[in-house]
Amino acid sequence: MHTDHHDDTTTAPIDAAGASATSAAPSAAGTPDATAHAHAAAPAAAGTPDATAHADTPHADTAHADHDHGHTRRTLMTVAGAVGATAMLSKIGVTGGLLDRLGLDEEAQAATAACVLTPAKTEGPYFVEEGLNRSDIRIDPSDGTTQAGVPLALTLVVVDGADGCTPVAGATVDVWHANALGTYSDIQSEGTKGKKYLRGSQTSDADGEVTFTTIFPGWYSGRAIHVHFKVRLYDGTSTTYEFTSQLFFDPTLENQVVATSAYGNRGTPDTPNSKDGIYGSDGGTLVVALTGSPSTSLAGTHVIGLSGAPSSTTTTGTTTGTTTGTTTGTTTGTTTGTTASSSAVEATVKSAKWVRTSTGRRILRLTLDLDETVAVVARLARDGKTIVRKSRSGMKKGDRTLDLRIPVRSARGKARLAVAFTDASGAVKSVRRTVTVPKKA
Repeated sequence: MHTDHHDDTTTAPIDAAGASATSAAPSAAGTPDATAHAHAAAPAAAGTPDATAHADTPHADTAHADHDHGHTRRTLMTVAGAVGATAMLSKIGVTGGLLDRLGLDEEAQAATAACVLTPAKTEGPYFVEEGLNRSDIRIDPSDGTTQAGVPLALTLVVVDGADGCTPVAGATVDVWHANALGTYSDIQSEGTKGKKYLRGSQTSDADGEVTFTTIFPGWYSGRAIHVHFKVRLYDGTSTTYEFTSQLFFDPTLENQVVATSAYGNRGTPDTPNSKDGIYGSDGGTLVVALTGSPSTSLAGTHVIGLSGAPSSTTTTGTTTGTTTGTTTGTTTGTTTGTTASSSAVEATVKSAKWVRTSTGRRILRLTLDLDETVAVVARLARDGKTIVRKSRSGMKKGDRTLDLRIPVRSARGKARLAVAFTDASGAVKSVRRTVTVPKKA
């Protein structure tokens, strides 16, 4: 066995309180809905669901109107009042988040942090399975042009909202939205078939994050300004979970953005959030708080809280290259992008055991079974607050150990362990399980 260095000389196993650390994670709380647009398999909503089914009204292709089945699955957890609700939705207690920057200690953060389960919303008629793995979605790979509009850096943080906001690594996140003039790409009725602007997907990292470089969307009649997103989890190439929703923005900011030249001098949107049929009674939890200037550039972070996500996720790697071929029935072009390979990460958590140092310091010792060289990020969290996080790059094949040293101030009790493995191809495997932190010495 190869050991990732220990900082103290001797250790002893912990009995009783730490015994549950070696048990397997409980199974996910449900199986995703396999029907069209498959929203997340969340438990029944706590509270009154919106009983009205609303169509994502297209401005050209009304035949594809969909209905928002997600209202009946809406579940929201209590938001603590120490910080404003909008800020809590945008920057909760993830590493580097709002609570960390406020300088609160672990106990204060645990009391303040809110974990919100994101309400599902309709997929709508404009989703296209493009397979474009990229961060900058402004560029149309069919011709190399860049969409005009106010730049927007949109960061999405995927967490297990039903389990203390544990980051979900290896989630595939798709984003798509209209351009500055309110038109979607690759839609026949929009006259954009073969175009692929403002569409793309990424795989969440060990912190559950993806960041897209895009533009602030334009508006079209009958809908508030919005961004569509879809989160999918995989076991290799098999989809094990799917969740779809939409994001919205502050109306005052929207009016300032659409007044800029790229948005065609079309005036203010004809449908505010309050009148939008999809926004509904829970749309306030989907408003992204933005910083920056509405005339130059904007940035925002939003947390996506999933429910019923499986405890293990494996994605295949990607290969970057250039392909020349026919992209439509009559158009031939060259496209540069990424495509999935057939390999998955060959790594797993073999065991997790509690030991103490000679001075009584608590250590969660992970034994990792690696069949290839990988980067590893391990995190132990409680109530949305990271207790300890450790990363190692280039861990080579074999049985390896990784020690998570628990801060002295951390209390005993349940916590959530998340381990993310990433191999050379970019494939990601995420494993999550519950452990019990033993009492202090």
